[in-house]
Amino acid sequence: MYWLLLVIPGGLIALNVYFEKKRKGSNEKEQVQELFTSDGAANKAQDPKHSKHF
Repeated sequence: MYWLLLVIPGGLIALNVYFEKKRKGSNEKEQVQELFTSDGAANKAQDPKHSKHF
């Protein structure tokens, strides 16, 4: 009977991880594209705090 105390929460955690990965996987391409446009090298090159004048 003690095994039920481990199997039921373990199963719920496994289901949660599965559906969370499935949900994130569909939107991953858009997230990567947004990351590169907001934190990309071209955006940082325009920011004066990231450029040094020699």
